[in-house]
Amino acid sequence: MTVTVSSSVHFPELEKYEFIEEIGHGGMATVYRARDLRLDREVAVKVIHKHLRENVEVRRRFVSEAKAVAKLRHRGIVEVYDVSAQDDVERYLVVELIRGMSLRQLLTARGTLPPEIAAIMVSILCDAVEHAHRSGVIHRDIKPENVLLELPEVAPSEGDSDSAAPVDTDGSVRSESDQVVIKLTDFGIAKVLDAQGVTSTGQILGSPAHMAPEQIEGGAVGPHTDVFALGVLLYECMVGHLPFEGNNPAQVLRRVLDGCYEAADAERPEIGGRWARILAAALELDVEARVPRAEDFGALIRAELGALEIPEPRTMLADYFRDEDGYTDWVRDALVPRLVKRGEVEKKGGHIPGAAADFNRALALKPDDLAILKRITLLSAETVWKERAARFGAIATAAVAVFGATLGITKWISHSQVDSPVPLGSVVTESIVSLPPSTERSATVVHPPPRTDQSVSTTPSSKKDMVVPTSKSSTKESSSSVGLPTGSRAVGFNIIPAGATLVVDGATVNWFGKSTMLSIGSHSYSAQVSGECCKQRKGSFVVPPPEPGQEDRPHHVTVRLEIKPAVFVLKGAPPGSSVSCGGATAAAGSPGNLTMTKVQWAGTCRFSNGVSLQMTLPAGRTTTVAWPG
Repeated sequence: MTVTVSSSVHFPELEKYEFIEEIGHGGMATVYRARDLRLDREVAVKVIHKHLRENVEVRRRFVSEAKAVAKLRHRGIVEVYDVSAQDDVERYLVVELIRGMSLRQLLTARGTLPPEIAAIMVSILCDAVEHAHRSGVIHRDIKPENVLLELPEVAPSEGDSDSAAPVDTDGSVRSESDQVVIKLTDFGIAKVLDAQGVTSTGQILGSPAHMAPEQIEGGAVGPHTDVFALGVLLYECMVGHLPFEGNNPAQVLRRVLDGCYEAADAERPEIGGRWARILAAALELDVEARVPRAEDFGALIRAELGALEIPEPRTMLADYFRDEDGYTDWVRDALVPRLVKRGEVEKKGGHIPGAAADFNRALALKPDDLAILKRITLLSAETVWKERAARFGAIATAAVAVFGATLGITKWISHSQVDSPVPLGSVVTESIVSLPPSTERSATVVHPPPRTDQSVSTTPSSKKDMVVPTSKSSTKESSSSVGLPTGSRAVGFNIIPAGATLVVDGATVNWFGKSTMLSIGSHSYSAQVSGECCKQRKGSFVVPPPEPGQEDRPHHVTVRLEIKPAVFVLKGAPPGSSVSCGGATAAAGSPGNLTMTKVQWAGTCRFSNGVSLQMTLPAGRTTTVAWPG
């Protein structure tokens, strides 16, 4: 197919603003960097697309955006400076210019963020969102594309402490706690609570993967809707992909409505069970069970940061972006010991799930630490024996009750208590650990995950050594696992992508849809896919003892291979041209690298001349994209 386009590029003409360059393009408007000729400052000008400005509903919504955001004054929200008048030919919005990148661009470059760093960033956004809510504005489209960042570029050189610090418009260096700027933008589809039906047309507005269930179904939209989106955003930052994924928008919407997603700590054990539970509280399908407001979600995040002894989150944020190696040292030297310390306190207090969460995460962050592994092993063994003792005690108590009721041996019972200093039923009360319902999933099984955290690894090879023991119980029971020999257990594998070959302890395993008998303890593995899409992965995993009464259920291990980026180059393009595919951009003469979550990306590529084409990019290969001129 031949596409004919105009080679000329024209900026909009506004009397008060001089346009410099295009810096963004969305479904509703194009964003330009411009100069305010009256105040002699650079600004961002959002100009509505020409084919939309004659639409009455779109024009009303655009004006509503300006009025809604103009009344918001918060350090975490992009400020509105000016808006077009009714008689202007163009419909435009003038806002402060953020000199940096979007969170989407940051995630595309890095894949994931360390859990505490992601949590700090989202806690800052919670403050901004809560301010908007108190002003009557629901954002409705919180996603990485709408979060703008200004970051310190490099660690300052010795003797030049201000060399990397961002400066304000007056030239002054920002304080340590303000060197990372995080701002929420694009309230273009915001629901204004005091407006009369401007956005209440029954139309679904927003990005499907970030939308709350009630938003999809046309239900009541409120602060809880933005909390859900904040949870989706935090999940993606920590895990590296969205919680709700599918091959098309319909599949994504269905998974959101079903509440179907993998727990964050099952995907990446270095996140830990505590962060996973905080995420789950924001991603609750039921509005009544979900964290109600952004300030409440932020409070949960800050409580965990405080428990980890992080008194100045914004300062840590600046330190991380200036010196990632220093942050890695902090995780190894400070965070891991704090997790172990808290785990010991939880263990002594009888809170086994909390101890398990801390020990498991500590081991995920420091997989070679045998002392942590020993703690996990002892905790697992103690939990199993306590449950067995509790079951035996319950049976013994029931038997005595039946025996006493049948034979009337009250006197015998009194005599036995005199002979023994310990009451017969005391084993029950001393062995049972009371657990809240929310912790039932991890109450009795401790899964030590010996994999290396991407954010704290010290070598490129260890960075990719990831094995994720999941907490799911299989719904398919293997008949061969009944009556297992002592010290063995059936193990089911989930290898991503599914076409991978798995070798465990030197032997190839036919893993797809089947369980494999393995001994309790540690095993080595390697997994690879034929072709160029993915890197080979090697590592180890631990098969833990089964829970009492669950001996016939297999243990599950997930191995996620690193998918190589898709590289694409632009051919036959004039100088200065570019093409963007899936958030990555290739300029003329410079290839683009698209971070992949699947072995093949299919979507829309947008050219700088305004043309959009459907493309397919395979992982690990270079694709030539012809300029549509």
